[in-house]
Amino acid sequence: MHNRQGKRQKYVRLVAILLAFAVALPFAVVTLAQSGGDESDSLPESVVQSEKEDSSSMPQAENTVVSPTSLPFTIEQQPNNKAPTISLEGPNCLGSDDRNDLVSIAISVSDIDDTSVLIDLSALVEEESINLTSFINEGTELTVPGIASATFPIPITEQSYILLVSHATDEDGAKSEAALVIPFRC
Repeated sequence: MHNRQGKRQKYVRLVAILLAFAVALPFAVVTLAQSGGDESDSLPESVVQSEKEDSSSMPQAENTVVSPTSLPFTIEQQPNNKAPTISLEGPNCLGSDDRNDLVSIAISVSDIDDTSVLIDLSALVEEESINLTSFINEGTELTVPGIASATFPIPITEQSYILLVSHATDEDGAKSEAALVIPFRC
């Protein structure tokens, strides 16, 4: 029984010592941090003396000239690509006599950071998209800034308007969209 009490007392002493360090350690850290960063006050004099000797043998930073070093890799930055701007112009309306005729529109495109764009044209009739790109007179690639024209037959629809949609995509993949609604009643 005496052996058991001895082990318990040793255990209690060990826990008490660990608790004392656990409580004292944060206070010591705070006190050292508030001392202002003058590390030579807390270092033994022999260590401070050896640091002074080492610093005197080093060249001063003011006299040192730093030359650029090439790295074994290159960093490539993607350009800030701006999307092209596109607009559609056409007739204000189509009268009942014009329904069997052809419609002509103009597609204006510009892009500040590219030289050419790809364009397309379609008509949305109810839930169906009718591709009209083949009716673009200048083709699908347009030098910017530029204007293309398209002449196409009026799609058959029960709606009271034609909805045209055109896209412009630049060389870097940025895309813009424009729409034009042409009503059937003038």
